[in-house]
Amino acid sequence: MEKVDLVHEMSASHRGRFESKFIVIETGFVIFAVVVIVAVPLLGYQVLKLRAEVEILQEEAAQHGKQTVSLDNLLSYFTPTDGVSAERIKRDVPSDEIDTEEPKLHLTFSGLPIELLRGLPGPAGRDGRDGRDGATGVQGPPGPPGLMGPPGEAGAKETEISQSQLLPEEEKQALIQDIETHIYKHYKQNITHGGATYIRWGRKWCNNATGAQTIYDGVAASAHYTVHGGGGNYQCLPKIPQWGRYTDGEQSANWIYGVEYELHANNPFLGNNISPLQNQNAVCAACRIENRSSSMMVPGWLNCPADWTTEYQGYLMSSHPTNAGRSLFVCVDEVPEAYTHGEANGDGDMWYTVESHCGSLPCPFYVQGRELPCVVCTK
Repeated sequence: MEKVDLVHEMSASHRGRFESKFIVIETGFVIFAVVVIVAVPLLGYQVLKLRAEVEILQEEAAQHGKQTVSLDNLLSYFTPTDGVSAERIKRDVPSDEIDTEEPKLHLTFSGLPIELLRGLPGPAGRDGRDGRDGATGVQGPPGPPGLMGPPGEAGAKETEISQSQLLPEEEKQALIQDIETHIYKHYKQNITHGGATYIRWGRKWCNNATGAQTIYDGVAASAHYTVHGGGGNYQCLPKIPQWGRYTDGEQSANWIYGVEYELHANNPFLGNNISPLQNQNAVCAACRIENRSSSMMVPGWLNCPADWTTEYQGYLMSSHPTNAGRSLFVCVDEVPEAYTHGEANGDGDMWYTVESHCGSLPCPFYVQGRELPCVVCTK
């Protein structure tokens, strides 16, 4: 009896477990059947919808020349192991395979189009490395001339020139020196046929040390000291005259005489005492300076002004104040000479040294009774 009860209990336990398993299996079949019944129509609808979109895409591609992108080709541009976000797909797909005008990408997989909606923008990627410089292209043809520009602004006035625009002092002085040198050379070339001339009274030759040329030598001459007419200036007559048309004899009585030195106790000249020059005929020389154009006699000075050349120094001489006629003052060389063939005391005209007299002259700069020097200068 006890054995029969035990068998019944075991049978009831196995039956209960079998029934539970059956219920689970039955429930799974029911769920599978429901899913199949619901999913198959939906899948068929989606297939029909996808095929309709494929036809539309193919028509648009035929009209616009677009190409659809294969999903396999698209995924070949993206490798998950390189750590780059999905944004890499959009950057690396060739631009001619992506419809940039649409917010979506049209892809195909196994012949069916798949529409991928664009997701949220990801973080900005890292900057790529600089590309290599391209090869130098062929130079194009010159362009046409441009239009004339507007007039420029007026230049600065002289008073508005800044200090930085001025030449440094050293360069300015060098430029001035170059200009002066150029002007001097040009001036010298153009005055080679001119030059300054003067008479050197009391000497037979000119001062070669200054570059002076002796044109001729001669004797000092003037009218007789007793006449009231005739010439009043002194002449340097050449030692050997040249005659033109003439009539011998004395017709006009307008004569010219030699000039004699009259030196007494006041003899300021060098190298001579009174006797060698007394009553001797004074000599002279006509001189020319080729590279200078001006000449002057400065009475009362022994030295020429700055930038002038001293031709000779001497002393002022003129005729005696009691003579009938007036004469000029001349500067006689400080080392005078005499004409050897005129030693006769003819007293045609006579030179006396000139002394300063206070009163009208500004003394004490000038001294009463002192012989006045003189100097002949050229420039």
